[in-house]
Amino acid sequence: MLPEYLNQLFYLIGQAVVLLAAAVLIISILVALLILYSFKTGNFFAARYMLLGIMLLEDVIKSLFWVARADDSMVDDVGVRLRNYINTKKFLNTPYEKRFIFIPQCLRSVQCPAKLTPEGIMCVNCGRCGIGEAKKYAEGMGYKLFIVPGSSFIKRIIKKYRPGAIVGVGCHMEIKEGLDLCHSHGIPARGVPLSTSGCVATSIDWEAFYEAIAEVPSTEKQGA
Repeated sequence: MLPEYLNQLFYLIGQAVVLLAAAVLIISILVALLILYSFKTGNFFAARYMLLGIMLLEDVIKSLFWVARADDSMVDDVGVRLRNYINTKKFLNTPYEKRFIFIPQCLRSVQCPAKLTPEGIMCVNCGRCGIGEAKKYAEGMGYKLFIVPGSSFIKRIIKKYRPGAIVGVGCHMEIKEGLDLCHSHGIPARGVPLSTSGCVATSIDWEAFYEAIAEVPSTEKQGA
């Protein structure tokens, strides 16, 4: 038999584990409810705490959605929107000329004639997809737009040019990784999720893209 003090110790540890598990479950349920609220209304309550909860308890929260037979992609969607919301002020304080856009190559047409260069895939505006028009519009505002073949390219461009703010297009996982990368470099960023994911011929809500890039820098608002 174990000494009495060890029995007591294990008993206390067991109680602590049960209490911790209960606390994690309760917090996860609260965050899941806030996610549902935000997804349906577009509003955020305690945004930074919500984002922290999603980052720490994502697997538990998605399990709750699965148990409730709800679409757990809402967790990723709200997570991206939260990051965008939190970054808004610093993003809008950045002039257009210091903002970069990264678009994944999978958004190109499968008949795209553009070639890969050290600066990414150079769009020739052939009209086979919406990238050419988006590039012309964005660069007319002052943005620099890159069509990227992978995340390593983004890291190299950030290191080379040190942008002031970034708009990234991709699937939810890529956007989360990209926003975390930008956060580590102190760069305010916002993500625009693809409508359909995959390796080729993906799609995007171009209206949402134009809305994401069209907000006026704070300095221009003050001078208006």
